[in-house]
Amino acid sequence: MIRPAGEPDTQAIADIYNEGIATRLATFETEARSAADIAAWLVAGERLPTLVAEEDGAVLGWARVSAYSDRPAYAGVGEASVYVTESARGRGLGRALLEELQESARRLGYWKLVGKLFTANAASAGMVRSCGWREVGMHHKHSRLDGEWRDVLLVERVLEPG
Repeated sequence: MIRPAGEPDTQAIADIYNEGIATRLATFETEARSAADIAAWLVAGERLPTLVAEEDGAVLGWARVSAYSDRPAYAGVGEASVYVTESARGRGLGRALLEELQESARRLGYWKLVGKLFTANAASAGMVRSCGWREVGMHHKHSRLDGEWRDVLLVERVLEPG
């Protein structure tokens, strides 16, 4: 089941994010997140939705829209993130989360979602393509992770107006 995240989900979301941080395959972040860090996301409210995938009472993944820019001209563009715990990958949860996130964003008036994927993350690239995203290009040497430059693949999904 995909549903909006709530305060009781913050530790599970942090744990899944921390797993992603530790693998060094999905984010430039290196500092572990706490439940309090995730609770700050939820304060943003409906305009920046955070969703969870729950199965048998356990949160197995999350997705969220974060602000792309604070400039008013980009108010309808959001940056999407999707994380699924390693033990639940390959079962379609990421795709289900992304599809629901796209629909939530469309209902909120977003016209586009964007993302940045590590070029080595073929599974995520395949997932976003299967959800109608297109590859826009690449940022070469976008940032360093553990002292090594990483490139990121830029992807976007134009949403149908609500």
